[in-house]
Amino acid sequence: MDALTGKSIPDAKVVIWDVYAYKRTVIETDAEGKYSFNVAPGNAYILYIYSDNEETEGFDYVPKKSYTFTVRTGETVNLTCYLVPGASVLLTGRIYDVRSRPARMYFVEVIDPLTGNPPMQNLRPDNFSLISSWGDSPDVKRMGLSRELVVIPAGVTVDLKVWTKSLTIRRPLRPVDIEFLVDNKGSHYHLSQGEVVEADLSWYSLRETIKIVRAYWDETWENLGSMESMGFYLGDLKGVMRSVRREIEAAEELWTQGKFLEAFNTLIEPYWVITVKVVYETSRMWMIAESSAVFMPLFPAFFAITMGFFLFEDTKKKILSSCIFYMASFALLYYVYPGFQVVEKSRLLLISSSVFISVLFTVFGLPRMIKEPDVPSAYPLRAVLSVVFSMSKRNIKRRLSRGILTITSLAILVLAFTAFTSFGKALGILTEPVTGFHPPSSGILIKNLPLPWEEGIEEPYIRIVPEEVDAYREHPNVVLVSPLVWASAPEPDQPIGSLRIRDQEFEVFGILGIDPSLEVKVTDISQTLISGNISDLESPGGVLISQEAADHLGVEVGDILPFYLRSLGLYKNLTVVGVIDSASLSRVIDINGESILPFRKVTREGQVTYARVEASRVIILNWTALLEKGQPLADMSAISRLAIQLSDQGYVKEFVRGIVFSREYTVWVSANGQVRKFYLGEAVEMGGLAIVVPLLIVLLNVGLVMLSVVNERTREIFILTCVGFNPTHIASLFLAESIVMGLVGGGIGYLLGLSTYRLMSLFSIDIVVRQKLEWYWSVIGVLLSVGAAVLSAVRPATRASMKVTPSIVKKVKLSEKEKAKREEEIWRIYQSQRITMPVKIKDREMVFFSSFFSTRMREMARGIYEKVRDYGESEVKTPEGDLIKRFNFKYVILGEPGEIAIINELTATKKSGSEYYFLTLESKPEKPGIPGTYLDRTIRVLRDLLAEWEREREKILGET
Repeated sequence: MDALTGKSIPDAKVVIWDVYAYKRTVIETDAEGKYSFNVAPGNAYILYIYSDNEETEGFDYVPKKSYTFTVRTGETVNLTCYLVPGASVLLTGRIYDVRSRPARMYFVEVIDPLTGNPPMQNLRPDNFSLISSWGDSPDVKRMGLSRELVVIPAGVTVDLKVWTKSLTIRRPLRPVDIEFLVDNKGSHYHLSQGEVVEADLSWYSLRETIKIVRAYWDETWENLGSMESMGFYLGDLKGVMRSVRREIEAAEELWTQGKFLEAFNTLIEPYWVITVKVVYETSRMWMIAESSAVFMPLFPAFFAITMGFFLFEDTKKKILSSCIFYMASFALLYYVYPGFQVVEKSRLLLISSSVFISVLFTVFGLPRMIKEPDVPSAYPLRAVLSVVFSMSKRNIKRRLSRGILTITSLAILVLAFTAFTSFGKALGILTEPVTGFHPPSSGILIKNLPLPWEEGIEEPYIRIVPEEVDAYREHPNVVLVSPLVWASAPEPDQPIGSLRIRDQEFEVFGILGIDPSLEVKVTDISQTLISGNISDLESPGGVLISQEAADHLGVEVGDILPFYLRSLGLYKNLTVVGVIDSASLSRVIDINGESILPFRKVTREGQVTYARVEASRVIILNWTALLEKGQPLADMSAISRLAIQLSDQGYVKEFVRGIVFSREYTVWVSANGQVRKFYLGEAVEMGGLAIVVPLLIVLLNVGLVMLSVVNERTREIFILTCVGFNPTHIASLFLAESIVMGLVGGGIGYLLGLSTYRLMSLFSIDIVVRQKLEWYWSVIGVLLSVGAAVLSAVRPATRASMKVTPSIVKKVKLSEKEKAKREEEIWRIYQSQRITMPVKIKDREMVFFSSFFSTRMREMARGIYEKVRDYGESEVKTPEGDLIKRFNFKYVILGEPGEIAIINELTATKKSGSEYYFLTLESKPEKPGIPGTYLDRTIRVLRDLLAEWEREREKILGET
C-alpha cells in the first residue's frame, strides 16, 4: 500500500528470500495489492517488496525489507507493507583512489545530509524497514537488482554515502577505507516520485581523492616547516612540493573538465612524491642528523683548540680561549645544526661536555703526564714541527691583513662547498637498457618484484591481483592485456599434482596459465606446438602437455586426462588440446628476455630456494581456470606478469610512470627491437660542481700571497739557515703557515656554511642542494681548506728552500756510505745525554738482573771491535729511603780515528714505598766532539741487552 495515500499498489514485486536455502522467489501483487504464497514450515524467510511503474523512468517506491520470520505448520502470517514514494539515482563511472588498488565492490548508504543517518520515512507502522543500503549490499543481490541502482525517498532531501575497502598499493598491504559523498555536486538530492538522475562516481571519487591529496600536501608542508624550524634545510624538497602543488592544481582542472582518467593519472606521481619520496628523504635526514649529533661535538672542540693555539702563546690563555670558542661555536651549531635539536637535551649536554673535556685533557694534560724518552740523534723533521708551527702562526699574525685575506678566501671556499654543493641519493624512477636478446614483440611488461629496500621477501616475484587485469583493460589507450599465471606446490621439492591414466602417472611440478588468443601476440609460445591448436585452450578443461608426458601416458590430442592435485585428489578431467616440444618451450622468452616457465621451491645445501620448473614437467591451462574462485588451484596460483600493448605509442612514457609510481612495479618497455627497464630506486645526485671555479681562484690567491711572502722574507730565510734550519725545515715553515691558515679558514668556513643553510631557510631562499648533515663533512671541509692552502703553497715553499740550497748539490745523488760519512762530520757529541730506558724491574728481581747484567758485561769485555771496559757496580740508600744501584762501564768502539770510548752509567732507582726499580742511562763521550753515531750505537746495544732480559726473565727466575 502507498504510505501517503493508503491506496493499494498493484503489480508490486514481492521477493521471498529463503534464508536457509539461499534461494529467491519472485511474485507480484494482484489488483488489490495483495499477495500470498506457500512456504516450507520451519524455514526462515525475508520479504522484499518494491514497485516500479514502467510508465515512469525510475522506481516509484523505495523497496522495503521485512524482519526474518518463520512459519510453523498450519500457520498463516499476514504482513502488510506501506511503500514510500521513491526516485532513482543511477551510478555511472568508476571509483578513483590513489591510495589503494581497484576495489571489487562498493556500498551505498542513503543518508540525511544533516544527521548523516538514514532518513526516517516509516510514515505508517508496519513490519518492514526501508532499504537504505545499496551497491553490492546483500539486500540488492537478494532482490536481483543492479548495483548501479539506488532508490531514494521522493520529496526528501538526501545524500548518498559511498564506501568500500581495498588494499594499499605499497607493501606491506594494509586495508584502506574509501568513503565519499554523492551529494548532487553540493545541491543534495530532492527528487519527485518516479524521477531518475545519474551520478558519476568518477566525479565524486576524484573530488574526494583530490581533497585527500591536498590534505596530505598540507600536512607534509607543515611537517617540512617544523623541520626547518629545527635547522633542517629543505630547499630541494620544498621545490619538489611546489611542483607537486602545481600538478594537483592541474589534476583539479582536468577534473572540472570531465577528463577523469587524465586527472587521476596526474595525481599518481604527486601522491607518491608526498607519501613516499618526501617521507623517505625527511626520515633519512632525521636519522642522519640524530646519529651524527653524537660525533659532531668533536668539530667545535678541535676548532676551539685550534683558535686558542692560533691566537695565544700562554697556556692559561689557550685553555681559557678554547673554552670560550667552544661555547660560542657549540651555541652556534646548536642553532644551525638540526642534529643538536633532535637529540635529547640531557644526552647532548653529557656528550658535548665529555668530548670537550677529553679533547682538552688530550691536548693540554696528556703531554705533561707522558714524556717521551730523550734519545740523542740528528734532529728529524718531526722533532722541529712544534717549533715550525709556532713560528708559522707568529708570521701570520705579524702580517695580519695578509693572513686575514688568505683565511677569508679559504673560509669562503669551504662555505661554498658546504652550502652550495650537493652529494647524496635521491629516490625516483631509474631506467637502464636490457641487452643480449631480441624481444619477441613490442609492448609493456609489468612485474611485481621486491624493491631493493624491502626485507623479508624471498619469492622471486609477488603476485598481481586479478582485479588489475580488468582495470588495465578498461583503460582507453590499452588494446591488449595478457596475464601470465604461474602455479606450483607450496612445499619444496614436491609436485603440484600428477596426470594419471591406465595405471600410468606423470608428475607435474608447474602449471602455466595463459590467455591463448592474446599470449600468441606477446611471446612465441604457439611455435612450441607439435600437434593441436593453442586456441582450443579457450574451451573448458583444455590442456597442453609436453611430448614427454604424452609419450609416458600414451595419450594424444583429444584424449581425456584426469589431473590429480597432491594431497587433494582429483581436480578435473582435462582434454588434451595440444602437445608441445619442451625444448622449444624452455627457449621461449618474455619481453624482458626471461623465461616464461614458472618457479618452484627446491632444497639446495639445506636451504630452500627457487628454481625454474623443467619444461617437460609443465602443463598449460587457460589462466581463468587457475584463478577460478572456490577452486583449490586458486590458492597455489598467482599472476606473475602482465603484458600490455597501447594504441598510442606516444602515451607510453606517461603510462609507464603512472604504473611505477602508483603500483611500485618494475616495467620493461620493448620498442623497435630495444628493451628498457624502469623501476624505483636510489640514484646518486651531485650538484654544485661549479665550485671548481672558486677553488681555482683560492688556489691562485693563496699562491700569490705565499710567493710575495717568500720574496719579502729572503733575508729572514738566510738568518734561519744560520741558526741551523736546513732547506727541508725552511720549506716546512711555509707549508706550516698554509696549514695553519687552512685549519682556521676551514673551521670558520664550515661554521659559516652551516649557518648559510639557516639563513636561506629564514629568508625562504630555496635552492636545489641537499644539506650536509653527516658529521664527516666537517672533516672533509677542513681537509679541503688545508689541501687548497698546501697545494697553493708547494711552489712558494720550494722556492724558499732553493734560496739557501746550492743547485749543484740538488743534482748530486749521494751513496749511502757518503751520506753516513757526512752525517758523522756534521753530528758531533760534546756533552752527556740522559735517557729513560723503557724497562722497570721488581724489587725481588734486582738480584737476578744484576747477575744477568754483570754476566753480559763480562762476556762483552772479550770483544774485538766493540768491547766493555772498567765495569763496576755500587749501591746507596738515600736519607729519604730511596735505593739507588749504579752499573758503570765504558763502551769502546774501534773506528777510523782509533778507539772511541763512551762512558756510561746505568742507574736503577727505587723510590721509598715502590716495588719497582726504574732505569735511566747517562752517556757521555770520553773525548768531546766524537760523532753522534757512536753514541747511537752504544744506546742500541744497551737496549738490545735490556730487551733480552725481558725475553729471558721468566726463564731466569724459573731456573733460580
